[in-house]
Amino acid sequence: MLACISAADAGSDARAATTKVAATIFPVYDIARQVAGSVADVVLVLPPGASPHTFEPTPATVYALAGASVLFVVGHGLDDWAARLARGAGIPRLLAVDVGIALRRTADERGGRGIDPHYWLSAGNGKLIAKTIAAELVRLTPDMRATIDASLATYLARLDAADAEIRKLLADLPMRRIATVHDAFGYFAAAYGLEVAATFEPYPGLEPSPRFVVAFQKTIRSSGIRMVFTEPQLSIDALRPIARDLGATLGTLDPLGGLAGREGYIELLLFDARAVAAAARRRTDGDP
Repeated sequence: MLACISAADAGSDARAATTKVAATIFPVYDIARQVAGSVADVVLVLPPGASPHTFEPTPATVYALAGASVLFVVGHGLDDWAARLARGAGIPRLLAVDVGIALRRTADERGGRGIDPHYWLSAGNGKLIAKTIAAELVRLTPDMRATIDASLATYLARLDAADAEIRKLLADLPMRRIATVHDAFGYFAAAYGLEVAATFEPYPGLEPSPRFVVAFQKTIRSSGIRMVFTEPQLSIDALRPIARDLGATLGTLDPLGGLAGREGYIELLLFDARAVAAAARRRTDGDP
């Protein structure tokens, strides 16, 4: 489990954090620790590299969360296990960080509709998440409002700079269509002018039906896509032979981060933007 005060200065006389908060996934955790600074300890629930879609909390997870005042969650089916976890750890409040975000509706292969929970995957939505977290921290520690507001302003400026860099990276791409292992990058695509043309799994970890696979293959062939993006948290055993038959290579997009090269939320967004840009610019008519 991770617990840290990211903005604390070891040589300063800043007051020690007495407030403890938690977040279910790494991007929300990192946003929270950037905004909290020395005001609160922030605990991460989901270990980096694990999938929230298949996560099973353990007694050690519950123990690490004891004393937290709030658990920041994504909601919309991604971290439903958080409610049971909060009850077990005695956390009095769950707070979804989707306030003010235009949520994306999705359809599965059975025709069902729901909300795409991966809304943190744009810098603009990251700013809204940061504001939601800041408001909650002010509620918990009203005497620290000035400190929280200053941390928030600094972080929002960093997000604006990251957003500008991502737009520059993704400007004038020769190919704006991407294919992914599951439908996690709709918000990222919408924010930065991309199109998710095909997804392999109707739901993370759920093997697609033969009809779904045929539709995926047809889309890849007709769209000219030469790379299918996988995720570090998901198995690609079923996808690998299909990609080989399609003559497509496998790349990596990471929706969660916390791993080497994307140890922060901003670094995660930049990692994904660079991966898309590199794949698009590497593609030429002579590529295999």
